[in-house]
Amino acid sequence: MKRFLVIYNGPPAPPDATHEGWREWFGSLGEALVEVGSSMVDGVVVRPDGSTSDEATTLAGYCIVQAEDTSAAIELVRDHPLLAPGSAYTVEIFEVPRR
Repeated sequence: MKRFLVIYNGPPAPPDATHEGWREWFGSLGEALVEVGSSMVDGVVVRPDGSTSDEATTLAGYCIVQAEDTSAAIELVRDHPLLAPGSAYTVEIFEVPRR
């Protein structure tokens, strides 16, 4: 099995967010879920000259899944709660090569 980093991009969740549907989605993944991951907040950009900025990307969170290939990983996220119709989020998937 290959491992994939699933990245959630979009606006930060409000502090009182319920994350409705997440527990069910994680449960539906079964053994394909390697790591639940976490939400991400307060990103900082560090530039080569040492300067910093709080204008980081819209990375909202991540998880790690395992699947036979990229197509199978895509199928795992098709019903992710963040991809509901009208959502402002996108999901990106990257294979994490094993060493």
